[in-house]
Parts: sequence; C-alpha cells; structure tokens
Amino acid sequence: MIRILALFALLFAMTPRIALADDPATRASKRHFDRGEKLFALGKFDEALDEYQKAFDAKPIPDFLFNIGQCYRNLGDYQQAIFSFKKYLKLEPDASDKEKVEKLIDELEEKQERGEGQRLVGKTEKEPPPPPPPAAESTPFYKKWWFWTGVAVVGAGTGVGVYEATKGGAPGTTLGNITFTK
Repeated sequence: MIRILALFALLFAMTPRIALADDPATRASKRHFDRGEKLFALGKFDEALDEYQKAFDAKPIPDFLFNIGQCYRNLGDYQQAIFSFKKYLKLEPDASDKEKVEKLIDELEEKQERGEGQRLVGKTEKEPPPPPPPAAESTPFYKKWWFWTGVAVVGAGTGVGVYEATKGGAPGTTLGNITFTK
C-alpha cells in the first residue's frame, strides 16, 4: 500500500502543470493595455496610443498592433495606421479578423492617395505664444501718484508744525517780558 501511494505521489510530482501567466512583463502589459482601453473609450487617442505602445513593448503581442493601428487611424495618421495593420497581419497571418483588417488597409490607402491623413501624432503644431505686452513707457516720477501723495503729506505736516510753533504769541518767562520801544 505504501508503495502504491509513493508511486502516485511520484507521478503527481512529475505531471506537467500549467504555468500561470503572472510574470512581470505580462502584468505590465496588461496594466498598460487596460489603461489604453479606458483612454480609447474616452476618445483620448494620443494617450491611448502611448499606453498600447508601452503594452507592446512590455510583451509584444500582435493584437496590440491592431489597437495601435486603430489609434493612428482615429488620429488621422493613415501611414502609421497602415504600417501597424500590416505588421499585425504579418505577425498574426491566421488572424480571425484578417479580412476586416485588409479592408481597413485598403480604405486607408485610398484616403491616403486622396491626400487625407497627414497628421503627425505627438507633433501637432501648437499656436505660438502670444507676443509679450508692449513695454509701458516710463513716466517721470513727478507724474506718479505716490510722489504727489508724499508731497501732500509733507506739506500738511509742515503746516501743522508751523501753526503749533506760532500759536498763542511768545512764550512767557520768569524773567519778565521785555518790551522794545522806539
């Protein structure tokens, strides 16, 4: 009986096991893909494109190239979309959506021949910054408000000082008042 149990234990240990797809590259790829899907659904194709490219860099799965092609197509960069779709079909020749992708390539090539789809992703021309405001002409200090406020304060202070100094006549003394006569 012990021999039979040992034999079963040995057979169980030797059977191949399915490896879990939990390596770091797969996790990173899935994380970027999920972000790309959310951004794509929101119509943020530039950002979704970046995430799909990061997913493909982490784990080069051909289906990511299809998503990258869709981003380029929605952004109007038909040349890059065609390239991505063709690369997808090259890496996945038996793709279930092969006919759909070939039709997309044909449509994009026709649009490209008509001169459509010239957008460069990530290199959109931004409006130039507004010109700086014209330099204000320097006005002389005697035309500034703070100068005249200072003059008024000094003048008022001087006037109050003179008034206080001269009110009530000459000060009295214990020596008596001297009257000057002619």
